[in-house]
Amino acid sequence: MKANMDVNRQPEAAMDNEEMSSCCLGNLVVITNTRGAVPTAKGAYPARFGLYGEIRTREFTFHFNPTGEIRYMRGLTQAWPHPWEWLKRSWGNDWIYYSVGLDRGQGRVKDWVGEDYLPCLSYESNAIREVTPYTEPGIARAFSAWSQVYGTLCTTSLEGLKPDMRAFVECVIKANDDTALMARAEELHRIIGGRVSVLPPDTRHVDYEVIPLNIADGCLYKCRFCTVKSRAAFAPKSKAEIAAQIDALKAYYGASLGNLNALFVGDHDALAAGGELVAHAAETAYGAFGFGAPKGGTPSLFLFGSCASFSKADDETFKALEALPYTVYINLGLESADDDTLKMLGKPITSAMVTDTLHKMIAVNARYPSVTVTANFLLGTTFSAAHHTAIMELLGSVSREDGAKGCIYLSPLVETQRREEVLPMFHEIKEASGLPAYVYLIQRL
Repeated sequence: MKANMDVNRQPEAAMDNEEMSSCCLGNLVVITNTRGAVPTAKGAYPARFGLYGEIRTREFTFHFNPTGEIRYMRGLTQAWPHPWEWLKRSWGNDWIYYSVGLDRGQGRVKDWVGEDYLPCLSYESNAIREVTPYTEPGIARAFSAWSQVYGTLCTTSLEGLKPDMRAFVECVIKANDDTALMARAEELHRIIGGRVSVLPPDTRHVDYEVIPLNIADGCLYKCRFCTVKSRAAFAPKSKAEIAAQIDALKAYYGASLGNLNALFVGDHDALAAGGELVAHAAETAYGAFGFGAPKGGTPSLFLFGSCASFSKADDETFKALEALPYTVYINLGLESADDDTLKMLGKPITSAMVTDTLHKMIAVNARYPSVTVTANFLLGTTFSAAHHTAIMELLGSVSREDGAKGCIYLSPLVETQRREEVLPMFHEIKEASGLPAYVYLIQRL
């Protein structure tokens, strides 16, 4: 059943009519200086943040960064599945469809991922069930409609437009050539030393809108199962290298910095680089990226840690993180609480270390208000019953009171068979856990 559509409804927008400007360009309505939600706003939809430009046809609306690149597309007719569902283009030039519902019997989206919408990725990932909205006629039509709009912009005379409106249209034309979009993504990856192969699952809190800053290459562990982390030896970057990266990122994002209020410090175990280097990078970025400007709340800082780096982190490390002008999220890869499974995965830790890490995680969450630590475990039909039992016993040993802060993410292995068996496993572990539990979708940038 299709939802009733209201082509003028903007549930996420706090419109600033004094700054907005609009005009007609042929059959297109062009709008500049539209204001969306503040970067820390949450809602039952994937919000459009900050300042953006907009072009509408009778069937679709298209949103653009202050720097001109297309960022969102949404249908305005009954052919579009739901008025709160959007297509979003990432800074890495991937399209992602945000869905607000699942098939009957699959459960609520929020039970799965902790949000009211499910990101449907356009590339291979680890989703529990295969969701391919891109083949739906209404959604597929959005891409061809955007091509037609772009062609219209390129071939229509801009004479007579007000200077600000003409500048916006010219910026959109220049920024959205396919070659230009690819070059922009490649530039971002060059600045940070390569594509971000996986974002921390906690970045869901900011709709995955983060500035990536790489403060260390590689990973402490070289687990056999892992397909997303670097095989390079772990090596922190110098402060000079980090400063140069921050300068390049500031120039790269330009006017779009006003729409961003979150930082991801990578690569795969930034915590192993030490609290002092993490704090230095975060504080330097805070000033350079204008996070101190009022954008709707405290900015967010995301990083990965490991069992080893987290166990070595002392009170001084967490005090330094607590003192930062951010809400800090640390995500740990624990994977299993069963020794045989850990050996099979090639992860050089023991179940006792995993238990100790979980207990420390709970203690840190209780002690430091601005620091939240979360942890990941693997999920899949290839694992033994002992693996799933051990996870349920460990998470079941945590009281609901102790688990009130933080959460657990269950990461399905990339499986092409028997996906239908994975969701019941997830729900079984979620029900047993004293900590909230969600699915970890592997998203890149």
